[in-house]
Amino acid sequence: MKRTPFATVIVLAAATLAAPAFARDDGPRFAQDRLDELVAQHKEANRHIAQGPSQETHAQSKARHQSAS
Repeated sequence: MKRTPFATVIVLAAATLAAPAFARDDGPRFAQDRLDELVAQHKEANRHIAQGPSQETHAQSKARHQSAS
Protein backbone atom coordinates (compact mmCIF):
# COMPACT_ATOMS: atom_id res chain seq x y z
CA MET A 1 0.00 0.00 0.00
CA LYS A 2 1.50 3.29 -1.11
CA ARG A 3 1.24 6.30 1.20
CA THR A 4 0.92 9.70 -0.30
CA PRO A 5 2.85 12.57 1.26
CA PHE A 6 -0.39 14.55 1.55
CA ALA A 7 -2.06 11.82 3.64
CA THR A 8 1.00 11.57 5.86
CA VAL A 9 0.98 15.31 6.49
CA ILE A 10 -2.74 15.25 7.30
CA VAL A 11 -2.32 12.38 9.77
CA LEU A 12 0.66 14.01 11.48
CA ALA A 13 -1.14 17.36 11.72
CA ALA A 14 -4.24 15.74 13.19
CA ALA A 15 -2.17 13.80 15.73
CA THR A 16 -0.25 16.93 16.72
CA LEU A 17 -3.38 19.00 17.16
CA ALA A 18 -5.27 16.26 19.02
CA ALA A 19 -2.48 15.49 21.52
CA PRO A 20 -3.14 18.46 23.84
CA ALA A 21 -6.82 17.54 24.04
CA PHE A 22 -5.95 14.17 25.59
CA ALA A 23 -2.96 15.24 27.66
CA ARG A 24 -3.63 15.89 31.33
CA ASP A 25 -0.90 17.52 33.31
CA ASP A 26 -2.60 19.26 36.18
CA GLY A 27 0.46 18.85 38.32
CA PRO A 28 0.96 17.68 41.88
CA ARG A 29 -1.47 20.22 43.36
CA PHE A 30 -4.39 18.65 41.47
CA ALA A 31 -3.29 15.18 42.53
CA GLN A 32 -3.07 16.22 46.18
CA ASP A 33 -6.49 17.89 46.07
CA ARG A 34 -8.01 14.77 44.52
CA LEU A 35 -6.35 12.55 47.11
CA ASP A 36 -7.62 14.75 49.95
CA GLU A 37 -11.12 14.58 48.47
CA LEU A 38 -11.01 10.78 48.27
CA VAL A 39 -9.68 10.46 51.83
CA ALA A 40 -12.49 12.69 53.13
CA GLN A 41 -15.05 10.67 51.18
CA HIS A 42 -13.64 7.45 52.63
CA LYS A 43 -13.79 8.82 56.19
CA GLU A 44 -17.41 9.88 55.67
CA ALA A 45 -18.31 6.44 54.31
CA ASN A 46 -16.63 4.72 57.27
CA ARG A 47 -18.47 6.99 59.69
CA HIS A 48 -21.76 6.27 57.97
CA ILE A 49 -21.15 2.50 58.04
CA ALA A 50 -20.11 2.62 61.72
CA GLN A 51 -23.39 4.35 62.65
CA GLY A 52 -25.35 1.33 61.50
CA PRO A 53 -28.82 1.59 59.99
CA SER A 54 -30.14 5.11 60.05
CA GLN A 55 -33.37 6.15 61.74
CA GLU A 56 -34.97 6.65 58.34
CA THR A 57 -34.07 3.14 57.18
CA HIS A 58 -35.38 1.70 60.43
CA ALA A 59 -38.65 3.63 60.06
CA GLN A 60 -39.04 2.45 56.45
CA SER A 61 -38.55 -1.18 57.35
CA LYS A 62 -40.98 -0.83 60.26
CA ALA A 63 -43.60 0.74 57.95
CA ARG A 64 -43.15 -2.06 55.41
CA HIS A 65 -43.53 -4.66 58.14
CA GLN A 66 -46.75 -3.04 59.41
CA SER A 67 -48.25 -2.73 55.91
CA ALA A 68 -47.48 -6.40 55.20
CA SER A 69 -49.42 -7.53 58.29
